[in-house]
Amino acid sequence: MNKPRFLNQLNDQFFAGQYREVWRRTIPAGLTEAECDFILDASGAAPGAPVLDLLCGYGRHALELARRGYPVTAVDNSEPYIDEIRAAAAAEGLPVTAVCAPVQHWAPEGRYAMVICMGNSFAFFDAAGTRVLLQRIAASLEPGGTLIINSWMIAEIALHHFKAREWHELEGYKYLIANEYHLQPARIHSEHTLISAAGGVETIRGVDYIFSLSELESFFGEAGLRLEAIYSTPRKRPFRLGDGRAYLVVRSDK
Repeated sequence: MNKPRFLNQLNDQFFAGQYREVWRRTIPAGLTEAECDFILDASGAAPGAPVLDLLCGYGRHALELARRGYPVTAVDNSEPYIDEIRAAAAAEGLPVTAVCAPVQHWAPEGRYAMVICMGNSFAFFDAAGTRVLLQRIAASLEPGGTLIINSWMIAEIALHHFKAREWHELEGYKYLIANEYHLQPARIHSEHTLISAAGGVETIRGVDYIFSLSELESFFGEAGLRLEAIYSTPRKRPFRLGDGRAYLVVRSDK
């Protein structure tokens, strides 16, 4: 019974070191803007509607949506990321409230037209944690509000694209990823070995929980949410088996 909680703690520390910078460098130019276009189009939210960005990372979506006039509450458990968001929002005069807290324990005070959880962050939680998170999200959404999730660790993607070893090179970094697929609960353990240009080496470990679209749809239903559409790109190409990413559009039925 203690194993899932221990595994979740791995993810709590995943962005504590060099990977904070490595993650930033994996984002293709223009992706954030395209995803924000998608978020606004898919949600149909009115101009200036409040947004909640859960597991916001360094705030690429929160800051971009705020630049477009949407007040954003951005939540992440990484203090350096939250400090960075606060500094950027202050420098640009943006309507962003950045909160440093574990999302599964943070209770929103207001209601939001949109809740977003991007960059595969939704895969960080086991079934129990996912249910808790979805209940909190459902309680924070306005009637008819929208939850948008971006993931590449749903079963229909992860099983098709699983690799035991991956090797990547980015500006200033090289890193090896060693993956192991585990069952009960279904999950992928990953060990990332990061090598900086200066020769520094850091090893970090994480876990992504794997749920099928059917399982996720059941979780959504338990929380009073409804899976409306699944796309493979921000340009709204319908998701097909074998695609590498998924954008889930989920509505509040309350």
